Amino acid sequence: MWESAIAVIGTLAGGLLVTITQQLTDRRQQREQHRERVADLTGQLLSAALRYRQLYWLRVDARRAGEPDPVVRADFYQARSDVTEARDRLALAVTDETLLRAAGRAAWSALDLSDIDPGVPEDGRYTPEIEARLEAARQRTHNAHTELRQAATGYGTTSAPGRAVDTRSQST
Repeated sequence: MWESAIAVIGTLAGGLLVTITQQLTDRRQQREQHRERVADLTGQLLSAALRYRQLYWLRVDARRAGEPDPVVRADFYQARSDVTEARDRLALAVTDETLLRAAGRAAWSALDLSDIDPGVPEDGRYTPEIEARLEAARQRTHNAHTELRQAATGYGTTSAPGRAVDTRSQST
């Protein structure tokens, strides 16, 4: 009789162990899939913000050179919408405040570039005040971009320090 009881208990314990192991594996897989989705969404936001910044700086540089504006208004508006959409999609997928704050700063630092109307340059330069504002905005957008990349690097992992090497050249 004891042998039968031990056999039943062993079978039940084995089944329980398999169930627990499967649940842990499933949860780990779900966490990894979520982390990959967040990395993809973050990459989309970084790309959208970068595209918006490129269009803005193309416009500023063309004016400096006395050339016509190379940026079609519709492209500029679409780039703005792409930044907003990417930020919103990321916000729907995560609740991590550090990552969300970094995403907001990256998006808004890019979109806020439009608040700087450089006016008409003289001899290829804007006024000193405008040049200073442009340089400050350039630094702000670079820093926000790096901050978001770093926040995403550490997202969803306990071992990652949340810091990435800043690969941006100091000369730009």
